[in-house]
Amino acid sequence: WRDPVSWRQGVTVIAVCFLVFFALTGMLWVQTYLYAPSGTLDRTFLRYGSDPLSIYGMLAASLLISPGPLLEELGWRGFALPQLLKKFAPLTAAVILGTMWWAWHLPRDLPAMFSGEPGAAWGVIVKQFAIAPGMIAGTIIAVFVCNKLGGSLWGGLLTHAIH
Repeated sequence: WRDPVSWRQGVTVIAVCFLVFFALTGMLWVQTYLYAPSGTLDRTFLRYGSDPLSIYGMLAASLLISPGPLLEELGWRGFALPQLLKKFAPLTAAVILGTMWWAWHLPRDLPAMFSGEPGAAWGVIVKQFAIAPGMIAGTIIAVFVCNKLGGSLWGGLLTHAIH
């Protein structure tokens, strides 16, 4: 887990992260095409263009300029992870960090719980049982990639954006 890679291997890891991101985005488009209301993708392509180079270029740029993952990763992988790694094994640190990441996002879902809508509280609870394991698993992957890149935030940023 802690053994860094050479710069060539690092470039390969980052390239794989980009390819996974693009593949998942493509799968999302296929799913949207198959199951979303008719015309959903048409509106998207009219707005942003349908040229694959511009679409994937915009997606690649969004990975680098989106403030959410960028700012969060400065805290999660830039500050908290090195502190946790001083006391815990990488896997344990990743599980702790993933739990913290989930708890950090919990307040965005709590207002729905108190909305007064029938079943809203139960819906939020069920959603948390789906979100928490995904965030912990995503953090384990991000910590692995970060450690393989010698502690670079790029691994965390790319895996966060993919998540």
